[in-house]
Amino acid sequence: MEHSRTDPRATLSMPDAPVARWLESAETRTSRRSFDGTPLTAAELDELRRLPGAIRPHPDARVLVASDAPERVFRGIAGSYGRITGASAIMLFAASTHSPSALTAIGYTGEAAILEATALGFATCWVAGLFNDRVARSVAEVAPHERILAITPVGHPAPQVTGTERLVYGMRKPKRRKRLDEIAPGFGSGDWPTWVRGGVEAARIAPSAYNRQPWRFRVEGESVIVSFAGPERVFISKRVDCGIAMLHFELGARAAGSPGSWELLAERSDVARFVLDATSRT
Repeated sequence: MEHSRTDPRATLSMPDAPVARWLESAETRTSRRSFDGTPLTAAELDELRRLPGAIRPHPDARVLVASDAPERVFRGIAGSYGRITGASAIMLFAASTHSPSALTAIGYTGEAAILEATALGFATCWVAGLFNDRVARSVAEVAPHERILAITPVGHPAPQVTGTERLVYGMRKPKRRKRLDEIAPGFGSGDWPTWVRGGVEAARIAPSAYNRQPWRFRVEGESVIVSFAGPERVFISKRVDCGIAMLHFELGARAAGSPGSWELLAERSDVARFVLDATSRT
């Protein structure tokens, strides 16, 4: 299916994103699976419930908030391994089953919500696939044509990192990240514009399933293409991961003074093209 540039479902952009605020969240955020069980205050819930209306960059992907966070929603097919405990609320990321852009859009949209939740002082953890869909649908108003592609617990972290968190995430150890020239072949060997460098550096710290960092960036003329390496599916679609990295790249480019937007692509492994706004090209 070919996408035209004028189709609103074929573009992703957050021109009003609080760039410095979210980049700081990206630097400081760590995934947490253990929370202290403290109920959110009325003011905290109000802040959280504001996010679905404030973050909607794609018409077929949205954020839902549920103040009820039953622990059985996080067990899914994983049983008790890596279980999440003590969360006060849940954010659910739902997309239309009819949308060819749903996977990419949910990564981009969900990461925006997670970065803002981090800025508000909440702890979070991307959970895609390993959750109980039936329970998740019972705590939020999900339309019949929508699928919940990912969720995150929300709350205040437990004061101590648990053994499970150390096992699953290697917490308290430096994050293993691919080199810049691995996610952007040729990085450092050419005269890359400042905005491209800033975008790639921001994308490098984006979270991904199993920390696989499947995204790859390449420069084509005055634009940048993001694609994924290897097969499309390794249990959880790499397009979700690429959507997360795309938001980070956009934030890095905007921080360098070069706003732009993503055009979603129909090619097999090429996910999207970042094109600078007209004012950035002059």
